[in-house]
Amino acid sequence: MGFLSRISRILFGALLFGVFALTPARALSGSSTYSATVDQLRALFVQRMVKYVSWPEGIAPQNGEPFIIAATDVRKFRSYFSDDQDSPEFKLVQWPTEKCHVLVLTGTPERTIAAILKRISGKPILTIGQNPVNLRMGIVVNFIMVNGKLKFQINPKAADRAGLEISSRLLNLARIYTGDDNE
Repeated sequence: MGFLSRISRILFGALLFGVFALTPARALSGSSTYSATVDQLRALFVQRMVKYVSWPEGIAPQNGEPFIIAATDVRKFRSYFSDDQDSPEFKLVQWPTEKCHVLVLTGTPERTIAAILKRISGKPILTIGQNPVNLRMGIVVNFIMVNGKLKFQINPKAADRAGLEISSRLLNLARIYTGDDNE
C-alpha cells in the first residue's frame, strides 16, 4: 500500500511540475498586458455608458431594439461595433441621420460641432466629443487623455437640457464640468 501511495505522490508531483513548467510565467504572474487604441477605448466607453443614461419615456430603445449610435466619422468606430443582425445591441450610422440615441463627434471642426449642437438642441441625444471646448458648447460627455489614460468629463447641465438622466454611478467616475475653463 505504501508503494502505491508513493507512486501516486510522485505522479501527482510530476503532473503539477508539468503544469507549472509548461505554463508561461506571464500567465502565472497575472501581469499580462493589454493594449487598445484610443478609438477602441472610446467605442467601448460608449457601449458601456448607455447603460447608465436614462432617456425620456418612449425614446430609449424598446426590448430587442438597438441603440442607434451616430458618428461624424463612422470609419473610426465601424470595426468596434458588431454587424450581427440577429442580436444587435448597437447600430452604428453615419451622421446626419433622422434618429439616434447617441451622437459621437470626432474629427469635426468646432464650427460644425456648434451647428450640429444647435440642430439637435433640446433633443434627447447623448452627445460625445473629444475636445474640452465641446463642453462649453453644450456637449454632454467629453473624452480627455490624462497621464496617458482615457478619462471622461460630463456636463450635467447639457444632459438636463437634452432631457437625459445620468446615473450617479457614472457621475462618480467622471470629472464634472461646471462651466469653469480650468476643468
